[in-house]
Amino acid sequence: MFKKILIVEDENWASESLLEKLSQLISTKFESTVKTTVREAADWLLKNEVDLIFMDVQLGDGLSFEIFDQVKINVPVIFTTAFEDYALKAFQHQGYAYLLKPYDEEELQEALNKITPFFVQETDDIKYKSRFLVRYGIRLKSIPTVDIAYFMAEDKLLYGYTKDGDQFIVEDTITGLGSRLDPQFFFQINRKFIIHIDSILDMLKVGRNRIRLQLQPALPLGVEVIVSEDKSSDFQMWLDR
Repeated sequence: MFKKILIVEDENWASESLLEKLSQLISTKFESTVKTTVREAADWLLKNEVDLIFMDVQLGDGLSFEIFDQVKINVPVIFTTAFEDYALKAFQHQGYAYLLKPYDEEELQEALNKITPFFVQETDDIKYKSRFLVRYGIRLKSIPTVDIAYFMAEDKLLYGYTKDGDQFIVEDTITGLGSRLDPQFFFQINRKFIIHIDSILDMLKVGRNRIRLQLQPALPLGVEVIVSEDKSSDFQMWLDR
């Protein structure tokens, strides 16, 4: 797991809040360093190694993207900012997640889940969920994860929908299940849906920051599938990975 973390942030409250959240979410010990300007961060990176970087975009002496012009960075970067306009540029600069301030622990955990596989040794084998045991009355059925189109949380229950349109109950929460699915194929677009990339039939921007999806198989009449504003940037980066 992460041993050395660099935080590039010029607001004390933001770096302190991030460190507090990380101490709650990361079980192993880690060493953290905070730099507040482009110049400080670039100078530090030229002399030190790091496992993970958190970067605000707008700093007192410029945009954090300028750091990449001064030093080669080969580790994952999670961008934290109040501005969503830099999402595409962040993806082009080692960006693995784009968190819009203010973000909560759940959003931070999802960002960490995306990069955790990069810190697993080759001898370790990441085990994503490969099948679900489903109960239909007294009957049992094993459904391969590759056959699932999406998951939907509704009325305190979590439902899985297969590509053939079958529905079944998943004995889990949407947050708990998200970290057990392969992020190459599955993405949690809001607090209600996790979708498989192959289930997307059509996408339409609605407003500035939201995206309406048409999924296959079709959902019941009246159910809208909207990528939430706080997920929109990460969702587009996921599609363009």
